[in-house]
Amino acid sequence: MPESYGNLPQYTEAPKPPRMGRIPAIFISLALIGAFASWIPLALFARARASYSKEPRVSLIQDMGVQPKYSQQQSSEVFADGRADRPQIVGTVARGHLDADDHYYRGYSMETDPKTGKPAAKFFEDFPSQVKVDMVLLQRGRQRFDIYCSACHGLDGYGHGTVNERGLELQLEEHGAWVQAANLTIDPPKSRPVGHIYNTINNGIRNMPGYGAQIPVEDRWAIVAYVRALQLAPNVPNRLVSPDVIKQGEEQAKAEQPAK
Repeated sequence: MPESYGNLPQYTEAPKPPRMGRIPAIFISLALIGAFASWIPLALFARARASYSKEPRVSLIQDMGVQPKYSQQQSSEVFADGRADRPQIVGTVARGHLDADDHYYRGYSMETDPKTGKPAAKFFEDFPSQVKVDMVLLQRGRQRFDIYCSACHGLDGYGHGTVNERGLELQLEEHGAWVQAANLTIDPPKSRPVGHIYNTINNGIRNMPGYGAQIPVEDRWAIVAYVRALQLAPNVPNRLVSPDVIKQGEEQAKAEQPAK
């Protein structure tokens, strides 16, 4: 109870601190709307990264990311032939790509046929001097062979790769014209010079396309060396094979035999 002091009441309780009033509902609503609205740009950015569009992307800072240039197979008014792609100039050689060594870069040399008097290709029988045939080269050749060649010729070179087997299946089902992949371990591939095998990898042969654009020169020769190893493997004398390898082969052959 307050005590009177003159005409003014006196209180014995301490005054309470002021309390803030309730936040108006309109401010709470605006805050929630603003929080949700701030996620809209992030959602649009995420959607743009996972979608495709024919329209060019928005680039706020272009720098050199977007610049005027010609694309492949595009027309051009600058040149008389109307093509943006410029062909190689006849009689010119790119710097560092003279490739004058026929043995290393082509696998054959052009000579005059004494019978016909016309130029003919003579394939080299041996590896060029730049190629050192050793285990490192064979391991590299095996890796490249497994990548580029085994799909048709098989890992063992017998011509039963996955692409070849599928082609044979489609030929039986749809009566298509599929050419059996060559068995590299028998004739005629086995009797061909190494230069001929190199040229086949480089330029292709019959239905087989060339891989010169995908496989560098040194890797082509590595594949040639590995193909030679595949060709020699079935007929290697036991005296040239390690006893451990012979024992491993015998054990594997026994394991593959059907149980009686």
